[in-house]
Amino acid sequence: MYKNDPYWLTAKFGNCKECHKPLKGERAFYYPLKKEIFCKDCGQKHSADFESCKFDEFMYNGDLAGL
Repeated sequence: MYKNDPYWLTAKFGNCKECHKPLKGERAFYYPLKKEIFCKDCGQKHSADFESCKFDEFMYNGDLAGL
């Protein structure tokens, strides 16, 4: 995991970027560079997309130890 990789957290405030659902106390997926946050439901797709890209990058570079 790198410094600016997106990650799951428990939100202290804010609303989901897609569905605008309040996130306080909820599990959320956060992009630090973009400062975007998504609720558990919307974040599932973003998390899967990121993990897929990360896997492809490691496979392309031949570095499976980073997974």
